[in-house]
Amino acid sequence: MKPKIKTYKILMLFGVLLLSTSLKSAHPIKLTASLIEYNSKTNSIRMECRVFIDDFENSINSTLTKNINISNLSTEDKKGIEDYFKKYYTITINNKIYSLKYLESEILAEYNVFCIKFSESDLKIKKGDQICIKNKLFFEEFGFLQSNRITVRMEPFVTENYQTTFDDYSITFNL
Repeated sequence: MKPKIKTYKILMLFGVLLLSTSLKSAHPIKLTASLIEYNSKTNSIRMECRVFIDDFENSINSTLTKNINISNLSTEDKKGIEDYFKKYYTITINNKIYSLKYLESEILAEYNVFCIKFSESDLKIKKGDQICIKNKLFFEEFGFLQSNRITVRMEPFVTENYQTTFDDYSITFNL
């Protein structure tokens, strides 16, 4: 009889824990996905980052002077997005930080996803360069629950998939 009661208590505790975490956030997955592509013909980097809308709005609103309206971004909102990414998502080439410039965005409402596209021009990447990508998006809010996936395409040098975590948010590689 005692093992059944113990099992019941464990299942009940697990259920309460699951319920309390589901009430705290709209979705249990804490993830971003981004693609960084280098175009050797135009010497430019393009970055696309997909984030959950609610996670992004909650995080960026704490850094802006007003609440962001992702459906109708103002010039101030776009600058706020650039500043936000400058703080939490950086690309460094040979110890020089390249600031990403907001290009456009798209709302994928049925998936609760906000897709933000950035560009950076006038940079020539060559063999021997060192690239460092730091993606700290949402780690302040969600800690170890957050995970950030990055696909890097810098042909002919590298095409790799990476993941940053709370404990290891930096990716460094030599071309």
